[in-house]
Amino acid sequence: LASGKTSKQQAAYAEMYENAQIGMTIISRDLLLAGYARPTILNPAGTAFMRTHTERPVFGCDNGFASPNTVGVAACAVGAGQPALEVAYEADLTNTVPTGANVPSDCLGNGLADAGGYFVAFNRYYLAASAAGRSELHCASRQGSTGQPLVDNVDNMKVWYGEANAANPRAIVRYVSAGNVVDWGRVVSVRVCLLLRSTEPLLQSGGNEDTLTYLDCDSVQQASADRFLRRAYFTTTTLRNKMAL
Repeated sequence: LASGKTSKQQAAYAEMYENAQIGMTIISRDLLLAGYARPTILNPAGTAFMRTHTERPVFGCDNGFASPNTVGVAACAVGAGQPALEVAYEADLTNTVPTGANVPSDCLGNGLADAGGYFVAFNRYYLAASAAGRSELHCASRQGSTGQPLVDNVDNMKVWYGEANAANPRAIVRYVSAGNVVDWGRVVSVRVCLLLRSTEPLLQSGGNEDTLTYLDCDSVQQASADRFLRRAYFTTTTLRNKMAL
């Protein structure tokens, strides 16, 4: 019995790790492209290239988006909710999956609209409940299509933004939540935590008890009253295109 229980828990942790890796890889890949824009012509001063896309590379909301698939600039929800993250970059046929019409795509595989000779992806990552009530990592975009799940059993997500100061735009001076970012243009790194949950309750209570606690994304010990396994996974990604400016 003890061996069987241990085997089930190890299989659950392996599944949680795999799901976390999938979610982290998708988000990190976008963050590595954040702020990407092709240089076009030299500016009058001759010191730098002009860029086709100049909007903020990342944007976040501490309580989620008011509407994840809104067409246009993302707005933050008012009230309680889970953090959400938007990543913007100039998309092409090599850094996205081309559609059947041979145009770049967003995180859902939808073709992007021409923005004047170039394409920009605005991918928005957030948590939402499935029909079965499980919390999932979703992605939507400025294209307006309904968001779709990427990874299930993601209980929580937290995002911290590494902000540089004006004097040295490549030196991170602090990590803060979205509501405390002073200038989104000075964000050069993003730290993400995904809190994963097992598919079924595996912790035993009453006789032969398991430890019914876990550490959340803030490294605070929490109780697992529902007997599900949980584990927090972290990744930190530098915005390469911001560091290169």
